[in-house]
Amino acid sequence: MKRLPSTAGSERPEELLSLVMNGLGGSGLDIRPGEGSMLAIAWPGARCTLAVSDSGLAEWEYCPESPADPGLAADLATALLTGRPGPFPRLAGSRESATFKASVGRELKARGLDVELAVYTDEAAFDAFAEIVATAPGGGEDAQVHVADDGGMTWICEYQADAAPLGPGSCRDAGPGSMAAAVVQAVAQAMDCLRAREQERSA
Repeated sequence: MKRLPSTAGSERPEELLSLVMNGLGGSGLDIRPGEGSMLAIAWPGARCTLAVSDSGLAEWEYCPESPADPGLAADLATALLTGRPGPFPRLAGSRESATFKASVGRELKARGLDVELAVYTDEAAFDAFAEIVATAPGGGEDAQVHVADDGGMTWICEYQADAAPLGPGSCRDAGPGSMAAAVVQAVAQAMDCLRAREQERSA
């Protein structure tokens, strides 16, 4: 996964992580501390984690059991990158031969998000790995969602102190309190998408 540079800072060690953990705990999620800056978010049928560093870098990972749902993945990416809550209409037609990441990428593109294909090569093993990388138009690379064919997805967001906001879905803000609130809002909206899908399945 591509790592973004970090430029923000926190006055007290793990202050940002503590604020985020408290905020998410208040949203009704089952949050458990992990190693270092990692938090585990309990969710049935998936591994879900959130890492928040003092430097202002947030990384949310969601790895569902097979078979993964490309429509749900597109909804999660849309919520994280735009700041808009669901539900989201399906705008791209389905293709039987499309890979998981291709289905997600086509849907995100139809919703107006910027989508690129990233290919990582291992010259020693003569192997390659590809995933899509989605960003919000005009948002630069301060927030990205990576999606692979196994259904795993990662949201990476860099919060830069003393920078002017760039609009919906931007991660630029100032101060640990407002940065924590932005992380909590983004992750809570993504988890709301998961809740909504679970309710649809159980209805």
